[in-house]
Amino acid sequence: MVGTKAKEKNKEKSISSFDFSKIRVYILPLTVILIAIIGYKIRAATGQTRYFIDPDTFYHFEIYKQAVQEWVPKYYPLADAPFGSLIGEPLGLYIIPALLYRFLSVLGLEAIEVFKMWPPIVGFFSIIGAYFLGRKLHSDWAGIWAALVMMFSVAHWTRTFSGNARGDGPFLMFFLYAVLFMFYYLEINEIKRKAVFGSLFVISGVLMLSVWNGSPFGLMVLLGFASLYAVGTFIFGKVEDVKKFAKEFYPSYLAILLIGYALTSSGIVKVGGHIRFAFEVFLGLALLTLIMLYGGKYLNYSDKTHRFGVVAVVVLLGFTGAYLYVGPKLFSLMSGAYQSTQVYETVQELAKTTWEDVKRYYSVRGTDGLLFLLSLLGIAIVIFRFLKALSQNKVDAKNLFLLVFYGLSVYLMWTAVRFLFLASGAVLLTFGIFVGELFGIVEAMQEKVSTKALYATLLILLFIPIPIVGANTTYNSAKVSGEAVTPSWEETLKWLRESTNEYDTATSWWDYGYWIESSLLGNRRASADGGHARDRDYIIARFLANDGNHSEVDFESWQLNYFIAWIQDWAKFNAISYLGGAITRYERDNRGMILPFDQKIGENSYYSRYAGIQFHIIEQEGKKIGVIVAGNQQGEPVQTINMQTGEVIPGSGNFPYVVYAFSNYAVAVYYKVATSNFLKLAFGIPISSEAEFSGKLRSNFRIVKSTGDLSTYEFVPFGLYRIEIYENNTWKSVSKLIPGNYKARLYISAFGRDVKDAVIKLRAYDGDRIVSEQVIAQNVNINHLNEIPIEVSLEVPNATRYQLVLIQEGPVGALTEAPKLNGNLVSPIRILNDGQSGELELKAGFRRDYSKMDLYLRATVIYLVRTQGENRDDPKAAFEPHMDIIHYEKVAGGLSTTNKELYFKGQVSFPEVIQPYIEKLNGEYGDKVEVRGIRVEPVFIADKEYILYEG
Repeated sequence: MVGTKAKEKNKEKSISSFDFSKIRVYILPLTVILIAIIGYKIRAATGQTRYFIDPDTFYHFEIYKQAVQEWVPKYYPLADAPFGSLIGEPLGLYIIPALLYRFLSVLGLEAIEVFKMWPPIVGFFSIIGAYFLGRKLHSDWAGIWAALVMMFSVAHWTRTFSGNARGDGPFLMFFLYAVLFMFYYLEINEIKRKAVFGSLFVISGVLMLSVWNGSPFGLMVLLGFASLYAVGTFIFGKVEDVKKFAKEFYPSYLAILLIGYALTSSGIVKVGGHIRFAFEVFLGLALLTLIMLYGGKYLNYSDKTHRFGVVAVVVLLGFTGAYLYVGPKLFSLMSGAYQSTQVYETVQELAKTTWEDVKRYYSVRGTDGLLFLLSLLGIAIVIFRFLKALSQNKVDAKNLFLLVFYGLSVYLMWTAVRFLFLASGAVLLTFGIFVGELFGIVEAMQEKVSTKALYATLLILLFIPIPIVGANTTYNSAKVSGEAVTPSWEETLKWLRESTNEYDTATSWWDYGYWIESSLLGNRRASADGGHARDRDYIIARFLANDGNHSEVDFESWQLNYFIAWIQDWAKFNAISYLGGAITRYERDNRGMILPFDQKIGENSYYSRYAGIQFHIIEQEGKKIGVIVAGNQQGEPVQTINMQTGEVIPGSGNFPYVVYAFSNYAVAVYYKVATSNFLKLAFGIPISSEAEFSGKLRSNFRIVKSTGDLSTYEFVPFGLYRIEIYENNTWKSVSKLIPGNYKARLYISAFGRDVKDAVIKLRAYDGDRIVSEQVIAQNVNINHLNEIPIEVSLEVPNATRYQLVLIQEGPVGALTEAPKLNGNLVSPIRILNDGQSGELELKAGFRRDYSKMDLYLRATVIYLVRTQGENRDDPKAAFEPHMDIIHYEKVAGGLSTTNKELYFKGQVSFPEVIQPYIEKLNGEYGDKVEVRGIRVEPVFIADKEYILYEG
């Protein structure tokens, strides 16, 4: 027995002499690399799709390709057709992956392959950064667990998976490393190493600014941390610590600001205004620091109370000055990031964050929200440690930074869904700290090694299911991520690319603009997309959500050629109807505009899988009625229209919808939008509140491509919707022109634009050869809001086909390079402001050569008028969009093209017309008007041909 006890004692001694800390130095970093590799694979799983899952990534890919070719791209020609757009994103977002491509291309990788790899690579290095920062701020265990949960966290995955190449992912990665290097820099005393980490801090800080326009968040966190640390340390009387911190942190932070601002001229960094504001606040902090360090000669610094009083007075004065300088906007500097316009209200990622969103993004499996809940325990530990240090007259810099980082992150997280990712850095770090604290408690125990090992094993068994289950869940979800581009869209956009002119423009609802522009798909100019021409969204919505003259907008001013309507946009029609002014905010949030009954369950019965309701056409007392059944409730629509027979079945309307019944499905449409243009174009429902409008619309929007659920229309602003000939003393309609001499009436639909001083010609063809051309009408004028038919005399020869062509002045051409004013790049849609002048330089391309063109600067104001509701935020508020072309300023005349191109350079000036017009609107509508877009665009005007009829 004695021998046995001695043996056990020796064994215990052997175990206790085993120094795990030495092995941990190597094991944990290797483990983190393995974790990061797994995280990379989880994020790369979505890269197997043909295209990209996130729509914005199509745009980022195009600019990345430009960066590969020219490093510092400035202009994107396909957006905001036909003008193009200056690149608004910081170019570091594209230059860095382009540089990566330069390295990896030697391995035979193509540009798109490297581009798909880039977000997972960001995820890989973010995981490693989270480990090292967690270790620096707390412990190895905190770092390893922060890395483990970042490996699979949906909140972090959502911006770092392949096919989502936005800037907030790289920003967070560089920010984590900037903070890591900052703490090494502040703690190390050896000069050479200090210089290295200080340089890395500055470089990471500048890179952080170069990849995302939301990067001022990083400046805010660093400045907030520095301010609180300097003030807190001073209040506790540690003046030397304040001096040391100021000597080390202030120059490096200033270097980040100065280098970042210097890079704004090239566009590599785009947040110059925020940097200036941060610099001004920094100057205030520097002044406060000087007072704290050297004000003792004049102020009472004898105790904490007096020191706190001095700081409080100076800060109050500074805040007052800032308020006087900035104004009320000081309290809403971040409001532009979420819900600042009616358009943003309808964008899901800009919606206010709910607890359900948090649970989904920070779950281990499903919607448990476990990661966020445990992070609250982690930040509670940080608060406790920070307060404990304060009780010992010490400001703990690491815990203070975590408090600032976590507080600002969670604040932004609750303002908009898009910031759920941004908060992932702080949330996952504090989760790691919570678990790390538990392991730290075990390590600090004065127990036997075997007992401590048992506790550690229990902790591992308790928490290890989190990364295992989470990684498996996220990976399986990523694997099943399908193509965002449906087969119908792919077919349609490839047709557009192959069958239309390179200068043609197309539009749909703005969500698909980047698909239209993508070189992988449509490669055509788009009128609106997810990041450009957001003022036009209201105008597209007005067209889609309304009917008749009220829905007509001047698409010709955009030089629109094709409009694409998708049946599946019924799911977005609440947002479209709201933006188009057809419904109120309350109706948007509480009524479904379109309820599709996609399953036929009987001869006259239909079921909606989306709404879980049924529709039946039944006989009651010898009359047919339509009935909507929802659970135990039922109601009658306003009316039911049988689209097969044209039969109209009236109803009581206690269910405020109109039902359109087809052979295999039915559609219930909210009564306010039951005759909308969207139904005509997407569903083919030829119903209008105005006589003949459906026929007019078809003459302006001519179907050229259909896949069943996706319809592509060629848009012409002037279309012939009826021909009448005079025969036997009466006018009768004919479907086509016939040879002979006779009088005719031409019913022309002028969509959103008047006919002015036009000429109409009749052309006759033998095959493709013109055999006859005659002018049949001159000086033609048609008011698009009150169209009157044109009476003409026709001499129609024998021919194989005929055309009626209207010729009048119209906009032609598209910009091919960014315009310059006085040698500097200028926005293509805001060349000049009121009363400005300068030397304009631009280049444009055309479908054909012109011998006589005029160049104008055209001013357009897009605005909303509140038609219902007491104020902007009233649930009953509705907003009617308007697009008014208010002025044409002639710049040059008699221009001609060479090889379908034109280069112009000359002096331009613009009168004061915009502000007076806005004042006029304010006088007419008061607080009911909101201006959403002001444009001053270069427009080439020439005689332009519009085919009214061909047959």
